[in-house]
Amino acid sequence: MQTQNSSFSFQRCEDEPIHIPETIQSYGFLIAFGKKTLDVSIVSENINNLFIDSITGKAFLALLSPETDSKSFLTDTFERVSKSNIRLPIKIRLKEKLLCEGAEAEYLAVVYNSGDHYVVELEPATEFRDTYSAEQFIKLYSMSVAPRFKEMSTLNEMAAEMVSTIRYLTNMDRVVLYKFNDDFSGKVIAEAKADDMSSYQDLYFPATDIPKQARELYKTNWVRLTPDTELPASELIPSREETGREPLDLTRSLLRRFSPVHLQYIRNQGLRASFSVSLVTEGELYGLISCHHREPCYIPQDVRLQCENLSQLFSWHLRAKEEEIARFKKEETDKAVDLMLDKIGPSNPIGRVVKSGEKAFLDALNSDGFLYFSQYETISLGNVLPIELVKSIFTKVSHSCGFPYTNDHLYEEWPEAREHGIAGIMIIPLFEKKRYFTAWFRKETPRIQRWVGVENEKDEDAPKEERLKPRTSFAVNERRITGYSHAFDKADIETANRLNRMFLVYALDVQEKMHISIQELERQDRYRNEFLATLAHELRNPLGPITSGASILESVDDEATRKRVTAIISRQAAYMSKLVNDLMDVSRITQGKVKLEFEKLLIHEVISQSLEMVDEHLTAKNHHIDVEYPKEHVTVYGDKARLSQIFSNIIHNAAKYTEDGGHIRILVRGEGSLVVVEIADNGMGIPQERLGDVFNMFTQIEAHSTHTKGGLGIGLTLVSKLVALHHGDIRVESEGTGKGSTFFIRLPISRIAYDETTVGSDEDEVTLETRVMFVDDNADLVDTYCMLAESMGYKTKGVSDPTKALETFRAFRPNCVFLDIGMPGIDGYELCKVLKIQPEAYQVKFYSQSGWGSDRYLEDSKNAGFEKHLVKPLTKDVIKSAVES
Repeated sequence: MQTQNSSFSFQRCEDEPIHIPETIQSYGFLIAFGKKTLDVSIVSENINNLFIDSITGKAFLALLSPETDSKSFLTDTFERVSKSNIRLPIKIRLKEKLLCEGAEAEYLAVVYNSGDHYVVELEPATEFRDTYSAEQFIKLYSMSVAPRFKEMSTLNEMAAEMVSTIRYLTNMDRVVLYKFNDDFSGKVIAEAKADDMSSYQDLYFPATDIPKQARELYKTNWVRLTPDTELPASELIPSREETGREPLDLTRSLLRRFSPVHLQYIRNQGLRASFSVSLVTEGELYGLISCHHREPCYIPQDVRLQCENLSQLFSWHLRAKEEEIARFKKEETDKAVDLMLDKIGPSNPIGRVVKSGEKAFLDALNSDGFLYFSQYETISLGNVLPIELVKSIFTKVSHSCGFPYTNDHLYEEWPEAREHGIAGIMIIPLFEKKRYFTAWFRKETPRIQRWVGVENEKDEDAPKEERLKPRTSFAVNERRITGYSHAFDKADIETANRLNRMFLVYALDVQEKMHISIQELERQDRYRNEFLATLAHELRNPLGPITSGASILESVDDEATRKRVTAIISRQAAYMSKLVNDLMDVSRITQGKVKLEFEKLLIHEVISQSLEMVDEHLTAKNHHIDVEYPKEHVTVYGDKARLSQIFSNIIHNAAKYTEDGGHIRILVRGEGSLVVVEIADNGMGIPQERLGDVFNMFTQIEAHSTHTKGGLGIGLTLVSKLVALHHGDIRVESEGTGKGSTFFIRLPISRIAYDETTVGSDEDEVTLETRVMFVDDNADLVDTYCMLAESMGYKTKGVSDPTKALETFRAFRPNCVFLDIGMPGIDGYELCKVLKIQPEAYQVKFYSQSGWGSDRYLEDSKNAGFEKHLVKPLTKDVIKSAVES
């Protein structure tokens, strides 16, 4: 039987109304009856070969033998299919006295809802070769085959088991599993076949082979059988033309006659029978299991329905395996990403980390190149497109399709990409308005595609009759696909988004640092001008008496006068020498030209020597000095002369800025492997906003005020750099103007302590490395907090499992801990109490955090021993304020 294309009432295959063909395949019978009366109104024409008289207008239930399932069960079934809009199987027996001679009385049937009708489709039960075979095999499949899916590493392995199962049940010549791509083209990923048939394994099929309306129908009707392409069709009667009725919707029909185009498609393959099973996940068509047979082949209704049940299992098994493979890939990628994140810190910025681990970074997304672009910096790895071309693509995309943007065939729109061999790109913005983004690149990957048919066999401009002809060639061909890369998928986008969070923090940090740097440069420039003015002033002061003294010596002979003038010149020259020496000291230290002679010393001897150096100044101002040493001698490891210089400078500074008769207190204590010296005074103090400037070069607090005591203001800069060279740290505290100041100097007590202490090892670092720990069951939040803290120079440790917090706390020994309140297993209140009794908790600050900030949370946090309760999310300023309070 050939198709008569010119008679088709539609212009394109995808326009064919295949759900209302008004015909069925004649291996079964159709009876439709009204929902209210259950009276028969539409039947298939071949029903006349079954019943002696016409059944139109008769009650459907009156056609059934008493041996049929109870009528109450049938009416309940009708209600179920109406409510659930599904197809359900039933078994019926017809009254033999109503049947033609020789007609079968027992039937396998299905019932479904169709508009105003219930439809029952009957197929003779006598055709069933083995009533329980299908059920038994499905049981064997679920007990023996399905459990092995967990051990299989690929979809193809699972698919091979599935096609073998369906081939056993159907006994057809060839069974293939066909998986759809995003564009609804597809590929055969598994096959089971007779030995003498050509293989369709790995063949590509274009989307046009299964039109859109067929795909939509397949999502509802999961099994379809054509037992014989030459089987005559049976029309539905009375016809629409006779009655003016609406067409009967056969969407859920098992017997619906296939499109003439599809039937010819089957014939063109040299086949007489076909059977297909849909694979549907989450309401979308995942793929098809397609069965082919060269001779007519009827598959009993109950076997087909068992295959439909199997298709649901197959669909979810495939989906679960696909998600498992994706999850495994994500976990492996996450490990690689975590390794990179762990390496990032103040001294190891993100650009250095990704460049040092370039291969691992690119492998995380199976890419050949990467680009990070911002206003201040561009980072590129591997093979990338020119930045101007990428910016052009970014601009066009931002005005059209939006982000994230992926393209695996750039050459079509951007032919200039071809000369760089880059065919694939993924762009994800960090700040779209600022045009900050990351881009990933993939090279062109030529590949061989096996496909069926003749290229361009259907021309879109051809007449309707030609376009509606199905594929006529099923020869297996090969073609080389060029101009494409491997496509970026959802997993790639998810991984890139995670990495982008890292670059987002980095971009924000760089932007903030640039802003701060500009402000700092402006401030340093102001301080430098102040310093130069102060230097001129301080040098001019001694030069005046020296110049005047020289003139006096030239004009007088009085010995007493000469001695007095000489003393003045000597003192002023010594003062000038000290100014110059301080400047030279700072310069030599900055250039790394200072050599220290380290030895183990008693700290009280160093302090005593320092006090002797400033005794004259202390006595002149009538200051009271209190010195408190620990009972046992404490050592310090350093250069004796330079240590004396450190302490004498600070003590002199305290005396200088304290009114006559002031009080200076020196307290020495041990702190683990460090010795701590506190030097406090009750002098003029330091404004809170200037505490951070005390150790800066070119800075003098209130340089031009009436309170200034002279000098260049570089003494504390010199002190901070000397402390750093000793692997120590120095900080200052003051409650404000007029409330005095306290300097804290920490130094290693031994050579071992010096070697193990990293604080101060960087000449520009004058503060002790601060360790901050975050505990929260939200791993991403912990990750973000750690990156924020690290961007401020803190060393961090994040814990998302509260049961591991104690072990981490002991090993990490943090200075500050942020605990989430609501965590599983152990909440933040209880964990705080556990941590605070540990020896490592000495002087550690604990902060609680949660999404709630009511008075109850504030009170509960205080009672649990927290310093303060903070409300999520923690910002950079909040973290810094808490750590440095």
